[in-house]
Amino acid sequence: MLRSSTLSYNDRKQDMASLFEEIVILIILISIASVLRFWKLGEWSFWADEIFSVQDAQNFPESLTINPIIYALIHWTTNAFGLSEWSARLGPCIIGIISLPFIYLIARRMFGAQVGVVSSLFLVFHPWHIYWSQNARAYSLVFFLAGLSAYCFYEAIESNKLRYSILSLLLTMLSIASYLHCVLILPAFIIYVIILPSLPITLPKGFNKRILLTFFVPFILSLSVLFIPTVREYIYSGWGSNEWGRNALYILFTIGYSLGIPFTVASIIGVFHSFAYLNRGGIFLMCYAIVPLICLLAISPFLNVAGYYLFFTMPAYLILAGLCASEAISFMSRDSKVLSSAVILILLIFLISQSYLYFFVENGGREKWKEAFQSISGKIESDDVVVVPMPRVAEYYLQKQNPQQLEKVINSIGQSQNQWNENKQDVWFVIDEPSVQVLDPQHKFRDWLYTNCRLIKEFPVYARVMDRTVRIWHLDYIEPITEPQQADTTINQSY
Repeated sequence: MLRSSTLSYNDRKQDMASLFEEIVILIILISIASVLRFWKLGEWSFWADEIFSVQDAQNFPESLTINPIIYALIHWTTNAFGLSEWSARLGPCIIGIISLPFIYLIARRMFGAQVGVVSSLFLVFHPWHIYWSQNARAYSLVFFLAGLSAYCFYEAIESNKLRYSILSLLLTMLSIASYLHCVLILPAFIIYVIILPSLPITLPKGFNKRILLTFFVPFILSLSVLFIPTVREYIYSGWGSNEWGRNALYILFTIGYSLGIPFTVASIIGVFHSFAYLNRGGIFLMCYAIVPLICLLAISPFLNVAGYYLFFTMPAYLILAGLCASEAISFMSRDSKVLSSAVILILLIFLISQSYLYFFVENGGREKWKEAFQSISGKIESDDVVVVPMPRVAEYYLQKQNPQQLEKVINSIGQSQNQWNENKQDVWFVIDEPSVQVLDPQHKFRDWLYTNCRLIKEFPVYARVMDRTVRIWHLDYIEPITEPQQADTTINQSY
């Protein structure tokens, strides 16, 4: 009896030591994640979609939007700390930081402490998560909400606890209210429920009508609102037509590049491992990662969608990669500790190198709009014309009303030039390279620009395999030269 008590005491002591070690590691990781997500938070220029969010948030809640939660958050932080890049991004930044301990807890609950630590380690340095944590957009918020929603749905089925099903329902609604594209998480849950009985594994005790109907019935009932034409039009306006020519291959490359090839490969290996060992957690994460991607690929020919819309599925890739690395350590550590650490080392080197590029080379993955407009703010006269791809960008940084949209000018350049001449106006073109490539595929406007305008300054940025340089061109108004009147040489005969 004494020996049994001693062993029990030693086991508890060892468990406490192990738990303390995990807490220390987690605190260190949270500290590093905080530094990386607050670093240069207010230095990067707003990009177009950020400015749309920030400007619209100023009118919240008088003007409700399709994604109200993020606008409420930006409204609160900019009112509390003043309107700036830093304050607008503060909320998403904090949410990005607190996502780390939740990823650790989710991965730990599903696969154990080692997978939890490795997954959270990957999240600390992942440049895609750092980027969206430094964005006045909803993506870090939906990463957090959708990840928790998915975990609660999985836990409800595993544990047969109704509270998890209700919590998953609420979190899914919040994630959809934060970003409409999160509705694609529902097909992932449905596919998991469909394929689970077909697998040669024991069904979890929560796989029953009570758990499933509690979650799915409210969404089934909510489909009735789609019969209202105004609702359908409102939802479609949030997606828009595919004017940027994005296709399935483009979306796949975007996802692969954003996640990183080594990271993507590790996630795929994690899927294969889960199927090989019939691991329900890994199979669920596979549905969470892949089903929304398939849905997005299917609608890409018809609607304007992009790979980063699937950022809310990143928790699945993250934990699957952590599972892959953790299993590699467990499998190979008997023979070679150096070899067993190679997987984690390769992934970490990749993530850290990409983060280095993000901070020191790629200007945070953004165009230098702020620097460009600051360079000409004192040179623009009150009656000068400013032409930009997104007028609201100029409205924010120049505080100038009614800038002209580049697309409209390109479509009527001759008429626009005549109007500028009639009004005796100088014209400033502030243009980023991606916009002009899309809007001027035949190069006609650029030929006109090179012929008639002077290049004032350029702000080069090369980020995410794209030239994001902003160039400033100036069209001077030139007073037309009139022919001098000829002197009358007729001799007045009467004289």
